[in-house]
Amino acid sequence: MARFDSIEAYKSKIKKILITEEEIQAAVTKTAEIINNIYDGTPILLVSILKGAFIYMAEVYKNVTVPSEIAFMTAQSYFNDTVSSGKVEITMDIKQKLEDYHVVIIEDIVDTGRTLFEIVKILKARNPKSLRVITLLDKPSRRLVDFNADLSLFTIPDHFVVGFGLDCGEYFRNLPYIAEYNNDEE
Repeated sequence: MARFDSIEAYKSKIKKILITEEEIQAAVTKTAEIINNIYDGTPILLVSILKGAFIYMAEVYKNVTVPSEIAFMTAQSYFNDTVSSGKVEITMDIKQKLEDYHVVIIEDIVDTGRTLFEIVKILKARNPKSLRVITLLDKPSRRLVDFNADLSLFTIPDHFVVGFGLDCGEYFRNLPYIAEYNNDEE
């Protein structure tokens, strides 16, 4: 992806806002409330899949009241494109011994399902006390494997989206909303 030569060129890549900042904040609050109610004082490990989910997890974590730790994994399948390569690569793993924890994966988006399918398989093999997946966005029309999150906050159509941690070529993660990316050539 080319660098932007002007702020206008950068802004032209936002086709339309799909989920507002206010809707996201309500979803963040809901996510934390669900976690607090499920675990009710039981220590947990929140796992963020980098880079896309780090903003979502940070916002949720500020509202989690149960004893908790955080961990990060890096997995990629996009490799600077708007279409998944179909190959999932774990490039950074977590260090905690999962049999000591209830694990909650906090994810930004379930698209084809391949990445989370592989991550869940890896983490389940480590025998956590329990394992749940909570995702901000779900795009079921793109699913290529049999995978569904335990909780999805928003179901979206088959658009490439950016914002609130999601990127295109490392840009747009800082947007406080979720927007459809304008992939039209200029």
